[in-house]
Amino acid sequence: MSAHSTDIVPSTVDGGYGTLAVWEAVPPPGVPLRGTALLVPGFTGSKEDFEALLPLLAAAGYRAVAYDQRGQWQSDGPEDVAGYTMDDFSGDLLKVLDQVAGDEPVHLVGHSFGGYVGRVAVVARPERFRSFTLLASGPSSVQEINFPPPSLVAQAVEAGGQELIWQQMSTAMFASGLTPAPERLEFLHQRILATKKANILGILRAMEVPPLSDPAQLRAAGVPLLVAYGDTGDLWAPDVHERFAEQLGARRAVYPGVGHLPNEDVPQRVCADLVDFWAASVA
Repeated sequence: MSAHSTDIVPSTVDGGYGTLAVWEAVPPPGVPLRGTALLVPGFTGSKEDFEALLPLLAAAGYRAVAYDQRGQWQSDGPEDVAGYTMDDFSGDLLKVLDQVAGDEPVHLVGHSFGGYVGRVAVVARPERFRSFTLLASGPSSVQEINFPPPSLVAQAVEAGGQELIWQQMSTAMFASGLTPAPERLEFLHQRILATKKANILGILRAMEVPPLSDPAQLRAAGVPLLVAYGDTGDLWAPDVHERFAEQLGARRAVYPGVGHLPNEDVPQRVCADLVDFWAASVA
């Protein structure tokens, strides 16, 4: 397991299927509480994707909560792929929200597929959200994306399982010049092996269609929006994010020279942009 910051406290909440693993960071003594932020990881990810970001947000005055989605890493999930629909994922998000924030609206951050799940939840219950940030989360996984058709990936996963996904991920990491520390590599490997095959297949199935049939649905929800992304185009090209932000009437934050994980690569800059955006959202 990742050796998380001492500022992060692990716990669990109830999901729609079973227990979901949670990390939480709260403002230190003397720092006024400015609100609650809920962060949702993406495909093959987990709460650890926000390990660097949670303490920074807490230091800025926000109670910051992240969780493993159903079937990811340390969270329970069904063995049947039928238990991983978009309604299942968005339903879990709303259940987590109710447990960690009560009636208080939260600032939602969805990374990649987590942003897909967030879109559905925001459209369903806009009154529960002070703002919504799409972090490295483009329009869809079926067009204008540097990713194989999800149905083809699913066929490969059916045949090769989680280990196949790991081989592809690690090969891509090294090919891009990244050389993670051995303990980091071991964590990433163990995480993908612990993530249920049904979760991977279910998400790939969900990714075969855009999360919303029309982005105008999200704009019409009336929740302040931020589209934040790195500009290296390793999944979506910068102009795809830019057009998406225009469609949504969203604020933008761009991270030059950064890829799909700005939350890990430039957490201080992401934190600063989130805090600025959140302050403007409640002004």
